[in-house]
Amino acid sequence: MLRANGFDHVVRAQSVTDDNFKVYFTRNREKNARLGIIVGKKILAGAADRNCLKRTIREAFRQHSIKLCNLDLVVMVKRTCPQRRGSQDDNLKMLLSRVERRCAEL
Repeated sequence: MLRANGFDHVVRAQSVTDDNFKVYFTRNREKNARLGIIVGKKILAGAADRNCLKRTIREAFRQHSIKLCNLDLVVMVKRTCPQRRGSQDDNLKMLLSRVERRCAEL
């Protein structure tokens, strides 16, 4: 997702949360899932750290089977997210699995 109105539409939808991330999701009319990422400068001040975290989120999304669903996802990083690189993979995979289960119920 590239535009603010796409993000706004998804952020008003359902969500799942853990200590580090909040994942908003809704169905879309396309064949595959689309991903949006929100990482504020107040959360991670350095651009290199923000970009590294975004790459980690994109990679977790790419490896997960949820990319085959017709969903729009927005991953918002919380203040409590650990600064260490690579420590977020398990949390993200667990959250994406929870989203997939909730969408199967819809």
